[in-house]
Amino acid sequence: MKQDESLTSYVVPSNKFYPPHIDPSQSLHRTGLIQTKFPDQKNTKKLIIIEAQAGQGKTTLAYQFLNTNGHTYIWYQIGPEDSDPVLLLSSLLMNLQANLPGFTSPQLTTILNEGSVGPFDLTRCANILLQNLDRYLKNDIYLVFDDLHRIEFGALTHKLLEHLLDTSPPRVHFIFISRQPLEIKGTTIRNGSQIAYLSTADLALGNEDIETLYTRVLHKEISRQDAVKIQKITNGWIMGIILASHPISGRSKFWYDSTTDTLGNKPQPGHMLDFFQDEIFAQIPQKLHDFFLKFSFLQEIPADLAREISDIDTVGQILSDMTRENFFIYNLDDRQQVFRFHHFFQEFLQQRAKALFSEKTINNIYNLEARYYQKRNLTEKALTCYKNGANFAAMEDILQEKGMDLIARNKTFSILRLLQSIPSAILFKHRWLTLYAGLLRVDFVPQTTQPFWDSAREQFIAAKEEIGELIALSQTIYFHFVVSGEYNNGAELLQRTEALLEKNKASLPIPIIIIAARNLASGYCFFKGDMKKARHYIQIATTLAGRHHSHNFIASTRFVQGYIELFSGNRAKYLHEAEVCFSLFNDPLVGESNRLSLRVMNLCYLSMTGDHQNYAAQQLALQKSIDQIVVDQTIAAPYLYVWGCSNLFSLGQAQKALDLLEKGLDVSATASTNHMHSQLLQWKAFGLALTGAGNEAEKYIVQAGQLREKAGGVFYTAFHHILAGAVYIRLKKFAHARSSLDKGLAISRTISSTYLTMCAHFNLSYCRYEAENPDAALDDLEAGLSLLQENGYNHFWSWEPVMMTTLLALAVKRKIKINFVQGLAKTRLHLNFSDNGDIISLLKIKLMDSFELSMSGKVLFQSKDLTPFQRELLGLLITAKGQRIAQEKIQLELWPDSTPENARKSFDTLLARLRKLIAPHLPRPVKDYFYLQKGILCLNHCDIDALQFMEIARAGLSHCQKGYFWQAHNAFQTAIPLWRGAMPEDTFRSEQVLTFNDILANLMTEIGSTWAQNLAEAGRLDEAIAVLERILLLNYLEEGLTILLYKFYCRNNNHLKSREILERYRKALLKAEYTPEEASAYIDHIIATTDF
Repeated sequence: MKQDESLTSYVVPSNKFYPPHIDPSQSLHRTGLIQTKFPDQKNTKKLIIIEAQAGQGKTTLAYQFLNTNGHTYIWYQIGPEDSDPVLLLSSLLMNLQANLPGFTSPQLTTILNEGSVGPFDLTRCANILLQNLDRYLKNDIYLVFDDLHRIEFGALTHKLLEHLLDTSPPRVHFIFISRQPLEIKGTTIRNGSQIAYLSTADLALGNEDIETLYTRVLHKEISRQDAVKIQKITNGWIMGIILASHPISGRSKFWYDSTTDTLGNKPQPGHMLDFFQDEIFAQIPQKLHDFFLKFSFLQEIPADLAREISDIDTVGQILSDMTRENFFIYNLDDRQQVFRFHHFFQEFLQQRAKALFSEKTINNIYNLEARYYQKRNLTEKALTCYKNGANFAAMEDILQEKGMDLIARNKTFSILRLLQSIPSAILFKHRWLTLYAGLLRVDFVPQTTQPFWDSAREQFIAAKEEIGELIALSQTIYFHFVVSGEYNNGAELLQRTEALLEKNKASLPIPIIIIAARNLASGYCFFKGDMKKARHYIQIATTLAGRHHSHNFIASTRFVQGYIELFSGNRAKYLHEAEVCFSLFNDPLVGESNRLSLRVMNLCYLSMTGDHQNYAAQQLALQKSIDQIVVDQTIAAPYLYVWGCSNLFSLGQAQKALDLLEKGLDVSATASTNHMHSQLLQWKAFGLALTGAGNEAEKYIVQAGQLREKAGGVFYTAFHHILAGAVYIRLKKFAHARSSLDKGLAISRTISSTYLTMCAHFNLSYCRYEAENPDAALDDLEAGLSLLQENGYNHFWSWEPVMMTTLLALAVKRKIKINFVQGLAKTRLHLNFSDNGDIISLLKIKLMDSFELSMSGKVLFQSKDLTPFQRELLGLLITAKGQRIAQEKIQLELWPDSTPENARKSFDTLLARLRKLIAPHLPRPVKDYFYLQKGILCLNHCDIDALQFMEIARAGLSHCQKGYFWQAHNAFQTAIPLWRGAMPEDTFRSEQVLTFNDILANLMTEIGSTWAQNLAEAGRLDEAIAVLERILLLNYLEEGLTILLYKFYCRNNNHLKSREILERYRKALLKAEYTPEEASAYIDHIIATTDF
C-alpha cells in the first residue's frame, strides 16, 4: 500500500496512480484506431474523451496510444472517494510528486496539510498546482483520469476538473475515460476544437479485428463467417467477443438467438452471470463460496479482514494465487495484502449473496468492515461502512467524537457526500448526523442550513446534550448574522449560548470554543450593540486561535474584531485590525470564505470613510476573485449596492445612486431579507427626498422602518433613525426629523458608537439650520466637526454636498475649526470659503503631462496661451513650498543679469499682465487667488495635481516604512491614476521646476518599485507585474522598474514576455539616441544581474 498521511488519510491503492497491468501479448493492438482517431505526435488536441460501455477496452486503448507514441503521462484511477475534490487534488499532487522526479508544490502541500480547504478555495489551490507544473514541465504530458463515471454527487469535483482542463498550461493534455456521458462541461469541451472523441461505436471491433483477436491473441482458429456472426451478435463489444471464445459459450448457448437479437450497446447480464457461475465461481473450492459471497460487500478486501470473516489463516495466499490464475480478482497493493473483485464478478457475487443472506447478515458484514477501518483510524471508510450497514448510531458516535477533527483535516466534501446519501427522514432522526449535515453545508448552501440547526437543537435539548446544543445555537447565531439578517431572533439566543459556553468551556474542544466565542461576539456586536461583551468574547476567540496557530480561525476572529472597531468609530484601532487582516489576506492557509469576509469588511470601511476610488478598485477585485454565486449566498451582494449608493450620494450623484439601488433590490435572495431590504429602501427614500419625490420618499422610509423593527440590530436601528431624520429634513417635516434624529443619537451614545454619533450631530445641525436658524445649528455642528477631526475622519454616511456646503460655510463664518473645515471643503467639495462663508471655486492646475489652468470643469489656459515668462512665473510659484515664494527669488531666477531695480520693474509688469490676463475668467477678484504680501507672492484656493500626487505618494511610502501595507496599498492605488506623465519639458526651464519634476519622477519610480516588491513578497506576482507594466507605459526608459519587471516575468516562468520586455527596452534606448552597442550593453547588464 502507498500512503502519505501528510496529504490524505485515505489508504491510496498502488493501482490508483498506474494503469491496470496490460500484457501486450494478451491484447489486440488497435493501430488503425490510434492512427485515425487520436492526435498525432504534435499533440494537437487538449483533451481525448473515451466514452464507451464496460468491457469495450477503453483503458487498454488509452494505454496503447500513450505507449505507442512514447508520451509522458500520469495515470489517475478514479474511485468513489474522488467525489471529494480536496481528496482528488491531494491525490493528484501525490501522483505528480511520485512520478515526476523533482516536482514539488510546497505551497499547495502546506495548504492541504495545515489549511482549511472549502469550496471557494478549490480554484486557488488548482491554480497553485498548475503554476508549479507549468514551471516544471519541459515537454508535454498527459493526465489520464480513468473511470470518471465512478464520481458520485460530484458537482464540485466536476467543476475542479473543468478548471484544470480549461486553465492548464499548453504542455498539459488530458484523457478522460468514462462508461457514461461526462458531466464535465467546461469551455474546452463546449468549444470542441481541441477535443478528440471516441465512443462505443469507435471502439467496436470489425470483422478483421475479430479475426486478428482470435488468431493472434486468443490463439484460436476462426472462419470469416464466424467472425461476421460474432460481430453481428456482439456489435463489436470486446468483452462479449472474449466471452464467446470461452468453452462455456458452446455457440448454442452464447448465441441464443442470432437472428433476432444482438447485444447492441449494452452487455447482456444474463450471459455474464452464466459465465461467472460456470466458468469462474465453479472453479473456486466449495468451502470458500460462502466467504466469497461475503467478501463481495467489502469496498476492498484486506487480507487480515478476510481472515477475520473466513477464519482461514491462509486466505490471503488463496486470494493472491487467484489473482495469478485470472479469477477476476486484482491486487490493490504491492505487497499483495489488499484485493478487489472485478466489478462484473462483484456484481454477480452480490446478486447471489442477497438471495442467500438476510439483511441482518449483510449489515453485520458492513459493521465488521467498519470496525476494521475504525481500529485503523480510517474514519471516513468506517463511516461509509456503517452507513452501508444502516448503523446510524455508530456514525453519530464517530461524528460526535471526531467530526470537528475531520473538518479541520479537509474531509468536508467526503463526509457531506456520505450524509447526503442518507434519506432526510432518517437523517433528521439522528441529532449528530443532522448537526454535521448542517455544518458541512455552511460553505456550500448556507441559506439551507436553518432546518438542520433547529432539528438538531431540539433533539439535543431533549437528550440533555449541552455541547451539541451549544454548537447548534452558535451556528444558528451565525446563520442569522450572515444569511437571514433576523437580528432580533438571533439576539434571543445569546443568553443561553453564553451560559452553555461558560458552563462547559473547560471540557470543550478548542475549535468549538473559538467558534462559539466568535459567534457570540458577532451577536453581541451586530444584534445588541453590546460592544463590551463583544470585545470580551472576541478576545477569547482571537487568543485561542493565535495560540493554536489556526490561520483560518485567526482570520474569522479578526473580521469580527474589525467590525467592532468600525461600529464603535475607533478608526485607529480599526486600521490596526485592517493591517493584520491584510497580512492574512495573502496567507495561503486562510480559506476563500474568510477572504471574502475580510474584503467585505474593508469595503464597509472604505464606504464609511468615503474613499470612493479604493472602494471601486477593491469591489472590482472582490468580483474578480470570488465566484458570484458565492457572493450572492451571503449579505455581501446587496451590501455592494448599499455602500455603492452611499458613495454616489456623497458625490452629489443622487440619480445614479437611485439607479444602482433599483438593481440592488433584486440582486439576490439575501437582498429580500428584512435586514437588507430595509437598508436598500431607506437609502432609496433618501435619494428620492434629494431629488424632490417627497411622497415616494416618505412611503419608503416608513416601509424601511417597519422592516427594521422586525429585523432588529441596534447599530442598524440607530442609523435608520438618523437616515430617516435626513429624509424628513428634505421633506420639511422637521418635527419628524428631530424625533428620528434624537432617537438615533440616543442609541448611538448607548452603544458608544462615535461614528453614528457623528452622523447624528451633523444631521441634527442641518435640521436646526433649516427648521430654526443658523445659531441653533452651531452646537451640533461643532460637536460633529470635533468628532470628525479627533477620530481622523473626513466623511460619514449621509454626507451629501448641499447639506455639507451649507454647514461648512457656516462653520467658517462662525470661525469653528477653520483650517480643518477648509481642508474638508477642498477635499470633499472641491471648493473653499471666504471668511464670511461665501463659496470660492478652486483654480485647478494641471502639471502632469501637460500644463493647464481650469475652473469648474472649464479650461481657462493652456501652455500655448501664456508667454514663456508667464509660464516660468507660474511654475516657480506652483512648485514653491506652500505656493509662497519671495519676490527677490523670482527676480533672480528670471532676470539674473538685471539690476535689482530693473528686475523689480520687470516683475511688477509681468505680474500685472498675468493677473490682467487671468482676472476676466475668475468668478471672484483675482487677489483671492494671486496676491503679494510683504514681498511674498502667494497662490491661494488652488488644486494642483502634482502636489496631490506627491502628498499621497509620500503617505504611501511612509505607510510602507511603518509596515502599514494595506494603507500603503490604498495610497498607491490613489496616487498612480494622478500620474499622467512627467511635467512637459518644453513648458518650464527654471532649475527649481526641473528639480520638482525630478522629485515627481523619482517618487513614481519608488512607488512602482516598493509596491511591486511588496506584492511579490506577498505571493501576488501577477499584481506586481500589472503595477510595473502600468507605470512603465509612461516611460519605457526606467531601468530599475524594467529590471524588476524582467525579473518577475522570469520568476513567473514567462520567458516570452521577459524577452519582449528586453526588446521593448532596447527600442526605447535606441529611440532616445543611444547607440546599438550601448543598448546591448544595458540589456546584457539586466540579464547578468537577474537572479533566476
